[in-house]
Amino acid sequence: MNRAVEAGAYWPKPWSGEDGGPRRLCKPEGQPGLGLQAGERLKLEVFRDSFAADMLIRREEGELYALRHDMPKGDPLAGDCEGWLEKLEPETLKPLTVTPRFPAGRYWPGGIAAHANGDVYMVFGRWARRFGPDLQLKAERRLPVDRPYNSFVILDTGELVTKDCDAPRGEASSTFSVLDPETLESVVPELEIPEGSIARLASDGRTVTCVGTESVMRLGLDREAGRLAIDEEWRPFYAKPGQTFGWDPVLSDEHVFWMDNGQNEVDWTMRDTGTAPTPVRLCWCRLDDQDSLRSVEISGLPYGTESNPPAWDPERGVVVAYDAGNAVLRAWKLVGDELEPLWRKDDFAHAGHLIVFPDTRELVVQDFRDLAFTRRPGFRRLFRRPVQALGRHAIVRRHPVIGSDSLVVLDLDNGAEKGRAKVPSPSQSFLFPAPGFDRDIYYLSMTSMARITVE
Repeated sequence: MNRAVEAGAYWPKPWSGEDGGPRRLCKPEGQPGLGLQAGERLKLEVFRDSFAADMLIRREEGELYALRHDMPKGDPLAGDCEGWLEKLEPETLKPLTVTPRFPAGRYWPGGIAAHANGDVYMVFGRWARRFGPDLQLKAERRLPVDRPYNSFVILDTGELVTKDCDAPRGEASSTFSVLDPETLESVVPELEIPEGSIARLASDGRTVTCVGTESVMRLGLDREAGRLAIDEEWRPFYAKPGQTFGWDPVLSDEHVFWMDNGQNEVDWTMRDTGTAPTPVRLCWCRLDDQDSLRSVEISGLPYGTESNPPAWDPERGVVVAYDAGNAVLRAWKLVGDELEPLWRKDDFAHAGHLIVFPDTRELVVQDFRDLAFTRRPGFRRLFRRPVQALGRHAIVRRHPVIGSDSLVVLDLDNGAEKGRAKVPSPSQSFLFPAPGFDRDIYYLSMTSMARITVE
């Protein structure tokens, strides 16, 4: 297997799927880091107004793809939407190829990936679609459950595994489908799991890990028996009274990591949006022992929340997690099965997906700066919808008033800031950035796309 693919039948180049691959290690395998040196700085090289976008992935050198969608007016989760793909010029971010807008059903962030067969797959809303590298549609399928599906993972044998989610509450149980990569038809009967799941999936290429609202499940595809099944010997239950559900898991060689308190009332920022009055926790468990479940409070502050995965550094065993509701970013070192604190940054508003460069010991994060009074409950209650409506106007997106984001590079081992570039995004980034092709990073929020370079 190519060293750029740590699991699954993905295209054998760095970042051909979200979070760098199905284990969600958040590192571009086989690609060197930025290597920021004294006297160098981060520069906002290109800004693109891009309302609305979900994800950036790469395929071959110079091939960059974006998942885009429209947003229903009013409550974005209440109406139907459309989704499409763009192939971008990697230096300017200008679209080279744009697909038609496809019906999707109800909105929830989906996903795209470049398959080992060379094609690009998209699961968005209630639909799965397959495209050639030139974005010509090859196959499509309306998925069986009338709810949005939140992306997919690709197994070593090429099948796509996806599930629906009862977003944003996670009250209804989720149903899994295993799709043939040629036809997108199910290869085994659908499996309804015994609880809901808002979290995206992770995979080691053979099995699939799912964080449900109460437990973490491992599912395996038995081709001879013609079924997908839950591993009943390993199912750690992490739910605690007063805590809400967990989000995306990260798979190391020996452990799975995830965070809880994932329910929130996010708008343009995740700060002060947690619904549970408890601190958010980082949870972890050995993959060979369901009784080894452990957790630690990330900030210790009330109404903690998050909606994405932590990050894992396999070189030195560093784990990075965050309380997006209270703007706290933390790192620990895993020693055996225990975590030892490394560093903590308060009033640091990161909420999105991370990028780790183990070779240069760099961590790519975001830091949203805003006006504190706009986060007060009274202001949000009165102005949430008007502010979201203003975000539909290009002039507001280019010249944000309430707040703006920054892409920041930190030292992975001590948290020291190595570089920062401000991005004129009125929305905090909750989404999927990507490493560039030559000492650069692609930033992505719901409203804005940017290319950050080293100079």
